[in-house]
Amino acid sequence: MKRVLTLLILVIMLGACSQQDNNQITSNDERDEGVIVHIEYDTSNENYVVLTLPSVENITYLDKTEDELIQLAQENNGVYYEISQEKYEELDLNIGIRIAAYFDAEFESDPPLRITDKIEVISEE
Repeated sequence: MKRVLTLLILVIMLGACSQQDNNQITSNDERDEGVIVHIEYDTSNENYVVLTLPSVENITYLDKTEDELIQLAQENNGVYYEISQEKYEELDLNIGIRIAAYFDAEFESDPPLRITDKIEVISEE
């Protein structure tokens, strides 16, 4: 019985020690930069979904429809990011802002969807 109890305590301690802060950037996280070209509020999850393009040089995006922006993103390695409402408001994100996002997984779609709150504002276009 002592061995089982000792093993259980060891497993619990190791599990607690291995947990990381969700907003801490780790070496496993990939970094991606992009300019926000479209923003939607997802009422079902109460999160924001932003569409980014890696570069908007020589691209006019302000007068495009959502479908045209999706097509631009598909052709130019664009990405969707799902961001919590708190993080969105904290960073005061808007169309035209260049962000760097850190992620460790993405959902298959075209453009891909990445869920993260590890975001930095780099500049405003």
